[in-house]
Amino acid sequence: MRTRYSIINMMVNIGGQFLTMLLSFINRMVFIHCLSAAYLGVSGLFTDVLSILNFAELGIGTAMVFSMYEPAARDDERKLAQLMNLYKWMYRAVAATVLLFGLVLLPFLPHLIKGGEGIEHITLIYMMYVAASASSYLLNYKSSIYQAYQKSYLCTGWTLVCECIRTVVQIVALLLTGNFILYLAIQLVIQFIPNIMISRMVDKEFPYLKKYRELPDREERNGILKNIGAMSMHKLAIVIVRNTDSLLMSSFIGLATVGIYSNYRLVLNALNNLMTKVVTAFSGSVGNFAALENSDRLYQVYKEMDFLFFVLSGYLTGGLMMLLNPLIALLFGEEYCFPMATVVIIVTEFYITRMRQTNLLFREVMGLFWNDRYKAVAESAINLVVSLVLVQRYGMTGIIGGTIISTLCTCTWIEPYIFLKYGVQDAWQKKLRAYFAQYLKRLLLTAAVSAAAVLWVRRFPVDNFGVFILDGVLYTAVFAGLIVLLYRRSAEYAELKRRVQEILKRRAG
Repeated sequence: MRTRYSIINMMVNIGGQFLTMLLSFINRMVFIHCLSAAYLGVSGLFTDVLSILNFAELGIGTAMVFSMYEPAARDDERKLAQLMNLYKWMYRAVAATVLLFGLVLLPFLPHLIKGGEGIEHITLIYMMYVAASASSYLLNYKSSIYQAYQKSYLCTGWTLVCECIRTVVQIVALLLTGNFILYLAIQLVIQFIPNIMISRMVDKEFPYLKKYRELPDREERNGILKNIGAMSMHKLAIVIVRNTDSLLMSSFIGLATVGIYSNYRLVLNALNNLMTKVVTAFSGSVGNFAALENSDRLYQVYKEMDFLFFVLSGYLTGGLMMLLNPLIALLFGEEYCFPMATVVIIVTEFYITRMRQTNLLFREVMGLFWNDRYKAVAESAINLVVSLVLVQRYGMTGIIGGTIISTLCTCTWIEPYIFLKYGVQDAWQKKLRAYFAQYLKRLLLTAAVSAAAVLWVRRFPVDNFGVFILDGVLYTAVFAGLIVLLYRRSAEYAELKRRVQEILKRRAG
């Protein structure tokens, strides 16, 4: 049953993400055509500002979903209802906090924007972003129960439909009016629809949630608050590492660079979301598995998933090195392209971050937030200091370089150490050495593939979408051949192949 739910979740998530990616690219092309680069920069900047305000969430969602895995696996309705009641009140407090801090930041807007003096109604635009962020917390907590029961695909379906409607309506609005405020108003209104639909589905399918009105007992609340305290440190690290780049660029370089970078972020975020959808598809099943199975079997599943995410990360990294700049040039124009050295830094950061995916997944489903809480503080401090130093000399490349350095100094080694020592425990030192040996081999393979891909595209430049697609197909075939050649004898490859064959047989039957 776990495998079946994972497959359904993954198919819905990936299919939906591809459609969303296509519409997002069309939306961005229309945006650039109808509005100036300064508006593009404002959009990227305010999105990151609101991501910083969302620090008020403190990792509540992750901690609460972890708490639900065990009662969901045992169908403990009373406990689930108590947890959902607590979740509801916490998210209402988060919504109020985001709105309050959004208002507090309002007087400082002129200091955050460099090169955006010609944009009208900047205060109204900012407050629309704040309102959209704050209101998003009012109902979306209800979707967590579907994740605990491994049925997140139900929420994904409604979210996908509404995202498609929103994007199409925004495109039409831009083409007809060119009005950025109307564009934001559409987003603000339509974002409520999936939350309302999911809320009604939850009320109908889980009527016992209204039957029990009490909160969890004090001991359990203290345990949840402890996890939230640890997650708040991780949330702080995410905010500083992921969402201060645009602020630094806007403050030190200007909105035009933020606008150009936002196009690269559009592509990378689409791929990050795709990878996240894959992780989300497995998270409910892995959480259920971790609640019921022993550590030896869990470690085997961990190795299989780590191999799967390496294949996906390595494949995407080489492809981005080869085709990211050609894609930006074809979609938006040569003037929106960064130098290749900058692209290499951006894509390297993407690879290093994606290779953390398995460790983060298992940390969350096993509730190991507390054990690596200080890592988040160190990561944040290193990132901010190094980025501020490097931006003075290297500009945008220095900002991204600060993220790479902070990740290598902390996350890359601490996260597998925490999982193996506190999650697996048995012979963890030996397993940690094996992990790093495997990590280095995979890094070298990805670097070699990426270098060859870059040399190829330099020798045969991409000047139209036909060549772009042909290069993509050729790269895919070569990468797949290398994986089969180098890993066909490994246990992880054999298990992954067996699972794929099982899925194909079921579909054929």
